[in-house]
Amino acid sequence: MRWIYWILGGLSWWCGRAVYAEDRQKDPVSFETVVRAKQQSQGPLATTIRAEDAAAVTGVSGDALRAVETVPGVARTQLGSGQLVIWGAAPTESRVLVGGMEVPALYHFGGFRTVLPTTMVKELTLLPGGYGAAYGRALGGLLLVSERPTENKLHVELRADLFDTNVLLSVPLGRQIRVALSGRYSYFEHALSAISGTAIGDFFPLPRYYDFQVRATLPFRPGEQFSVMILGSGDGLRRTRSPADAAQTQTETWRRDFYRFGLRYERRTLDGAQVSVAPWVGFDVNDYEASFGSTPARLFRREIRYGLRALYGVLAATRVSLTIGLDVLGGIADLNRDGTLTRPPREGDRAVFGQSPGSEVNSDTWSTHIADFAPFLSLVVRLGSLRIEPGLRAAATLIDASRLLPRVGAAPPLGSRRFVFTLEPRLLLRYQPHHRLSLFASTGLFHQPPDAAELSAVFGNPTLGPSRAVHAILGAEVELSRVLHAELAGYYRYLDQLVARSPLTTPPLARALSQDGTGQSYGGQISIRLSAWRNFSGLVSYSVSRSERRDELTLPVRLADFDQTHLLQLMARYVLSGFGLSLRLRYTSGFPRSEVVGAYYDARGDQYQPVFGQTNGIRLPDFVQLDAMVDRSFRLGRGVALAVQVEVQNITNRKNAEEIVYRFDFTQHDYLTGLPAIAVLGAKLSF
Repeated sequence: MRWIYWILGGLSWWCGRAVYAEDRQKDPVSFETVVRAKQQSQGPLATTIRAEDAAAVTGVSGDALRAVETVPGVARTQLGSGQLVIWGAAPTESRVLVGGMEVPALYHFGGFRTVLPTTMVKELTLLPGGYGAAYGRALGGLLLVSERPTENKLHVELRADLFDTNVLLSVPLGRQIRVALSGRYSYFEHALSAISGTAIGDFFPLPRYYDFQVRATLPFRPGEQFSVMILGSGDGLRRTRSPADAAQTQTETWRRDFYRFGLRYERRTLDGAQVSVAPWVGFDVNDYEASFGSTPARLFRREIRYGLRALYGVLAATRVSLTIGLDVLGGIADLNRDGTLTRPPREGDRAVFGQSPGSEVNSDTWSTHIADFAPFLSLVVRLGSLRIEPGLRAAATLIDASRLLPRVGAAPPLGSRRFVFTLEPRLLLRYQPHHRLSLFASTGLFHQPPDAAELSAVFGNPTLGPSRAVHAILGAEVELSRVLHAELAGYYRYLDQLVARSPLTTPPLARALSQDGTGQSYGGQISIRLSAWRNFSGLVSYSVSRSERRDELTLPVRLADFDQTHLLQLMARYVLSGFGLSLRLRYTSGFPRSEVVGAYYDARGDQYQPVFGQTNGIRLPDFVQLDAMVDRSFRLGRGVALAVQVEVQNITNRKNAEEIVYRFDFTQHDYLTGLPAIAVLGAKLSF
């Protein structure tokens, strides 16, 4: 770890010299920073990145939403997982909102692409914690994505690279209506197999995906607009592991499709009042099938989603702003599950790659209706250099399960319907004692309803209620100069009433899951941003954190599955004669894993089963990767533009460990490594 501190110390010295020189020379700003962060009223550490800046980040292959990976506190996820991990929270504990509509995932399967192309994104805002009363239903963080405005002229964009091709068509219909259509289709599976060989798909299944978007806007008058948004996304992948014994062949297949249809009415008046009403409806399908020798497993889920966000904001007095609103989110789901308790696995399960799920199988079919109705109120009070933002969110959560007990013969099902009422106070304080120094603190209470898949009477617990978290954040922003900014913060998050697997060998009927889990995440982060200094911009961020869980009060505290102690990123960009030159270095701690300390022979299944040591007692090796990119834009005349970028990921060809694999009898182990050095050529043609 000593080399990390040498790098940070050397960079701080260099930045100090740069600031001194900049203050003396006062050169005009000639280049805008790649990653820009600004504070908003949603939370103390709200980080906003514009799409045009995000697409220029090295290592994201022109995908704007992937720039969220550069924000301090966002963990690097395992290759192929496509998960969003914020401050050590499980991916299911954070939410993604696109234009106010919740989507089930940020990434397509594989994690190489996000579900919304850059052509349809205006900017993204990450709220890691401590956000205001306008948002809830998450123990972790939020990612808010706003759509790109539709142009009032004919506009066409074509993007293509190693991963996929994306087409955007924006066209006005008459004098008022503006329509934008976008579609994307992947061929990454075939391209990477040709480059790296088909064997790579045996360990990290290569994705197949598509997505499409339609957006229409109708402006009525200045400050007033009506819009329609349609989203669609489809994913599929298959992984097969074929050992020497054909009877032990393992096959897994994933499928995920979702569609969204939303309306939005917005109005801003001359006196500063804001009105917004945005209802939406959607349809999701998730299907997981696995075959481990003679043991099948399947989890099929079909769900109708709906939601509504309505708010009214007004300047109540010279120093007081008031916002009131209603936030509704619901889902009606039908589910079917066959197989064992361990497939698919959940957070805290001890498992290794290729492990047999066992031979004890069961089956269940159930339906749920989970809905959350949450009015909220927030104030902004300005008292000189002090800004106070209290808020209150009151939620009524409906939890409807079709079965309280497993099926017994021809007995009719007995279901349940409950309303759970919660209050969530929030408070944000911001004090600016000097024009270059701002101090902030935030705290709040948060709840998250159970997932529909956890309410099974066979595989879960139909009596589960919301989980709870308390967030606390303290930090400061420092403007070291006109182009150099620093931000440092510490956070603490306590969680209880977490859903966890029952530790009992034979749990009570319909109680395979309990709600006795607790946890905590705490740490600190620092980031230094240099923008627009002599065509140079850069970002250095470092986070140190710890995320712990306890599944039951009598069990020991363990590391959470997504804990990463150290996260370090260095990014630099320089523009020379129209060419953009970018570098990105990432260092992270490895994910925790449960060590296999022995094995025993299962004669019934004719296979070896592992014996585990401490849960998450070891880690994968540290991850280090250096990426580089060169880009250039050309004006071809008559409104035609061409942008080209060449990106090389993992320049040093380092073999980063992504997972541990064991021999069939668990006596030896090795590591699955990530992708080798790979070059990605991308181009965008627009007119």
